[in-house]
Amino acid sequence: MTTPDILLIEDSPSQALQFRLMLEQAGYRVEVAVTSLEGWRAASVLKPRMILLDIDLPGLDGFQVLSRLKRDRATRHIPVVMLTHREHVSSVQRAIDLGANDYLFKDDAVSALLPVVEQVIALA
Repeated sequence: MTTPDILLIEDSPSQALQFRLMLEQAGYRVEVAVTSLEGWRAASVLKPRMILLDIDLPGLDGFQVLSRLKRDRATRHIPVVMLTHREHVSSVQRAIDLGANDYLFKDDAVSALLPVVEQVIALA
């Protein structure tokens, strides 16, 4: 299996499809995980160039997944961009404190997703 450029961990099928299509049209290879545990395991196995991680996941939330990714020697170097509808400054700060590289509001994704991904991958 080819290493994906991006691992998208998103439980909403419609949003996962929207983001995946946008990224694939821009030339990125995308793997989608629909649960937090599936995403965490996929990150360890696939070692993508970056991870787009939804905060509002059932089971482990995105903060818990991020924390596990950053504690694991195999995944701590992978850049992570958090995705959410939340517009609370405390969520942004918490994500950054846990090691996220950036933070993207889903409502802004149509215009902001590709520039953020390009910047994070360029710096990785």
